[in-house]
Amino acid sequence: MTSPDRKVPSGAYVGSSAPNNVANLQSVTWAGVQQATVANLFASYQGVNTASQNMNGDNDTSAAAATAAAMGSSTAQSTGSAAQNTAAANTASIASLLPPPAPSTTPGSMFNDSFARTTLGPNYTAVKSGPVADLIISGNQVRLDPNGNTGTGSTIALNTSALQTDDQSVSLVMGAANNAANVATGIILRADPQLTTFAYAWIYSTVIYIGSGTRSGGTNTYSDWTSLATTVNTGDTVTFTAVGSNYQVLVNNSPVLGFSDAAGSVPTGSSRRAVGFGCSYSSGKFSFSVAGLTAADQQAAAPTGIGWSLVRGSTTGVARGAGSMTRLTGVFDTVRQAANVSIVNLGAGQVQVNRAGWYLISIAYNFASLDYAMRTELWGAPSLGGSWGLLRAGAVGDGGSSDQDGNPVGNAYATSGSFVVYLSKGAVVAPGLSTQTSNSLVGPYTCFDGALLNWL
Repeated sequence: MTSPDRKVPSGAYVGSSAPNNVANLQSVTWAGVQQATVANLFASYQGVNTASQNMNGDNDTSAAAATAAAMGSSTAQSTGSAAQNTAAANTASIASLLPPPAPSTTPGSMFNDSFARTTLGPNYTAVKSGPVADLIISGNQVRLDPNGNTGTGSTIALNTSALQTDDQSVSLVMGAANNAANVATGIILRADPQLTTFAYAWIYSTVIYIGSGTRSGGTNTYSDWTSLATTVNTGDTVTFTAVGSNYQVLVNNSPVLGFSDAAGSVPTGSSRRAVGFGCSYSSGKFSFSVAGLTAADQQAAAPTGIGWSLVRGSTTGVARGAGSMTRLTGVFDTVRQAANVSIVNLGAGQVQVNRAGWYLISIAYNFASLDYAMRTELWGAPSLGGSWGLLRAGAVGDGGSSDQDGNPVGNAYATSGSFVVYLSKGAVVAPGLSTQTSNSLVGPYTCFDGALLNWL
């Protein structure tokens, strides 16, 4: 990559024999985050009953690990971007990379592909839309044949090994960027073998779209649900998941985009469990090549411990008027995990605990517009149908001062709070909020999490 003044720093581009060659990406990018990605897809609460004894030590260790991972990720992305303009040996070295595999004990099925061969082969069915060439493998990366493309179109490769459930995940490793700012690489979920209906994530280097697709008369039609401007580089892993009506995209294990398909615009069922990927072309420009693929069912083993994790997956805002000391309605749409608790009202985030003890509870809100003087609150009732009361309240944002033009200062898009509270068996908790202005709450960073630390 270049510096902001468009000069190439000395030593930025290196050959295949150098120690900082892009081949090192595998150990930096995927080995470093493998456990985190697998945990995000398949793991559940583990060891909750020892958390209170180890919390401080674990926090210190986690902070150090997160700092190291962030530094490594930054270096890896810079090296990966530079690889697009280096010798062919550097480009080919990306092809050996794969997304992290699913654990062998995961229910359902999984498969991965490193494309270490010369042709795509019989494990994929190619479905074309528009005047484009065939998919080929060059340097262990899948791309459209550079010869024979005209106009605009795409070729989608569906794997002939369909998954076993409707809850699915597909990860792609981005290969050579080509012209990825202009044309997209796709991830396909919940498709029938003819691609009549499907869910998609279209990945550009600067933006990601998700939505529902259909095919008729040899042409694919795409209906976007939502999109988000974000950066995707050569060497990044992009994951598209579908659980129930909720869809989410992660880049290098960080959630960037979500949507809840409440209308059910993508049909599901045993005949609609094919997954795959696609490359596209437009007026001389090509999308990212694909350097690796992993697909797996999202059925995880039953979670252990005691706790919950609720989130708003949709990036569509939920309107909320100004007000103080109020509980939420219709905000959360996804249960990420829940173990040995009862979700009384998902939208309102109401959770009933079935064991008395000390609980660590975290709440985070993201707003569509700037807000000020916000306060995160935790509400509780002694039992179902009991009287609600404010249990804990976070700090109030700085909204009491103004600039020289009379505008409030201290504006922010988010607020959060973490609390440790003792809850009796049968108690119900829910998140609350105080604000000064009307706004709307959006996902995927609006969440409500809790875990039992110990019990009596």
